[in-house]
Amino acid sequence: MIVTLAIIALFGVLLVILETFVPGGIAGFLGAAFILAASVIALLAEDFASWTQLQRTGLAVTILVLSSLVCLIWLRFFAVKFFHRAFTLEANSTAHTPSPALPEGEEGTALSELRPMGRAEFAGQRLDVRCLDGFAPVGSRLRVTGHEPGNLIVRLIS
Repeated sequence: MIVTLAIIALFGVLLVILETFVPGGIAGFLGAAFILAASVIALLAEDFASWTQLQRTGLAVTILVLSSLVCLIWLRFFAVKFFHRAFTLEANSTAHTPSPALPEGEEGTALSELRPMGRAEFAGQRLDVRCLDGFAPVGSRLRVTGHEPGNLIVRLIS
């Protein structure tokens, strides 16, 4: 019966380890259920009738502790170290450079159609702008009326 308990607990540990590769929670849930089932069987099985209640409890606690220890060792040393590069997404982002602060009233020219976003040139610099008037054709004269993160707010000059 001890071998049967060891097989059930080992199968539970393998299912928990499988959960690191197959997300979704089903394998981990089943693994935990198998480990708990092995502990409950250790407490209630008739094959251990000659054992004292303390010995049965010790066996159940040993199953739980060893299973948890194996899972923690797997997660701490093997899953993270060996599979980190293969299963972890590392995103590199460049910091957004804010548009230079032009004074309000600075005038420039639309380089693209502004619908309402587009590009414009102010004092030799090409910048992203948002036109408060909605649409502005290429070559329109623009005036800076404010700033927002990432672009300037402009209006058409009539």
